Amino acid sequence: MPFEPKFSITAKTAQALMRIEGARQAIHHLPITASVLATLRESARLYSTHYSTMIEGNRLTQEEVSKVIEKQEHFPGRERDEKEVLGYYGAL
Repeated sequence: MPFEPKFSITAKTAQALMRIEGARQAIHHLPITASVLATLRESARLYSTHYSTMIEGNRLTQEEVSKVIEKQEHFPGRERDEKEVLGYYGAL
């Protein structure tokens, strides 16, 4: 039994799909240098650290998480949060 879709592709839908494909091709051909890739990975690691520890009740903001990890800054009364962030980041 052949597949028979229950929709039709309108001209508007076809145009949208072509725009999406054009954007996909443009992105696909962008050069990603080792430096750019490293920056993207580090950003993802910082965001993952912040949001994953936040779910567990960590009170540090995204900016504070970055300062703890990148600059070894301290926030009085938040030592437990700092330790948790450093541990999670290290585990990643």
